[in-house]
Amino acid sequence: MAKDIDLNLLRTLEALLTERNVTRAAAMLGTTQPAVSAQLVRLRKMFDDDLLVASNRGMTPTPRALELAPELSQLLGGFRAMVYPEEFDPATANATIRVSASDVAQGQLARWFGDLSRRAPGLKVDFVTGTRSALIDIESDMARGDVDIGISLLTHFEGRLHARKLFDEHVVCVMRKDHPFTRDTLSEEDMAGFRTVMVAPLSNEFPGMLEALRKRPDFMPNVVVSVSTFLVAEQVLVESDFVALLPAQVARRMPSLKQYPVPYALPAIEIGMGWHTRTHRSAMHRWVRDEMTTELTHAQGRG
Repeated sequence: MAKDIDLNLLRTLEALLTERNVTRAAAMLGTTQPAVSAQLVRLRKMFDDDLLVASNRGMTPTPRALELAPELSQLLGGFRAMVYPEEFDPATANATIRVSASDVAQGQLARWFGDLSRRAPGLKVDFVTGTRSALIDIESDMARGDVDIGISLLTHFEGRLHARKLFDEHVVCVMRKDHPFTRDTLSEEDMAGFRTVMVAPLSNEFPGMLEALRKRPDFMPNVVVSVSTFLVAEQVLVESDFVALLPAQVARRMPSLKQYPVPYALPAIEIGMGWHTRTHRSAMHRWVRDEMTTELTHAQGRG
């Protein structure tokens, strides 16, 4: 038997999946908590599933609800784009944009933050560190509204999300300036003899680089320390005779270190931006994406 579809119920489901809280979903929809609770009962009957269940951290979506989230966002986003053409004024916008990015990308955007606060004082940017484990679930995170923009390897987004290339990156070898190694060039034999500190996002997220090195197992870096951020890596390098393989843009921002070209033929690393259909037509999100793209591209030129 065919079921009648109430689009208002779908809007309620979208709000509940975003907020994970009946009271906040009601505020988002401009209605009351009892009204949202009653609509949730109807939604459960419609989908023959609990959809969201109470937990000590709010409401937890069921697997069926998580399965629905991307299609729901795309469906309602399409309706909104048809019915409510969006106008966006940075000066009056009031929202939070959530961005998944490494500490490197966050640092490259530092100069832009001041400009953003002047031109769009009501917009806030909430960063979460972009790691491989986080990127596995980025589609569902974006569908739920937990993440709006991702910055990482372009290959992490292509075929899964809307994506654009930002720039090419390459890797250099870095060490403290008073390191015992003082020659002008670095050979493969030199590299094989070093003890290396590796930044976890680098080793996890740059498979092309590691795959190229695995083809030369006699020259694989001797990784003895793995840390979670580039800032910690710099501190380890300053206090030891270790070396590290870092993106060139990162190395340029570490005056305490000296750098050498890597003595391996390594592929270029394509850095890109990804976003979900949920925000693809949003004028506000498009403006922020374009702003970030411009700043990250200029940051490469500034070196």
